[in-house]
Amino acid sequence: MWREVAGEVEWGGMTGDVEFMTTYKTIFESKEEIYGIVPRANDWVHYSSILKIKDGGKYPVSLEMSFVPPHPFAFNMPEKRSIKAVSITDAYAKVIKYFNKFGIEFR
Repeated sequence: MWREVAGEVEWGGMTGDVEFMTTYKTIFESKEEIYGIVPRANDWVHYSSILKIKDGGKYPVSLEMSFVPPHPFAFNMPEKRSIKAVSITDAYAKVIKYFNKFGIEFR
């Protein structure tokens, strides 16, 4: 039996920090190039990203996006973006939603 006392866990008379973090193995990793277009300015947006799929967890798919300059004429894009999802399809649906916030069409 265990109980929590002042941020520490007491387990059978012994105390100590408990770590519930489990690490999952990466089963697939690929480099992706993501492009979008700003229709009103006719500018391209380019993100270089790494797609990782792990063997477990709540969100096993992650997409780490890094912006490739130059910035569009109309506005500045964030340099980094991290997306976590349950599937690859869901990850790219989140990319489309992210681009739509800035008025960019996914290509």
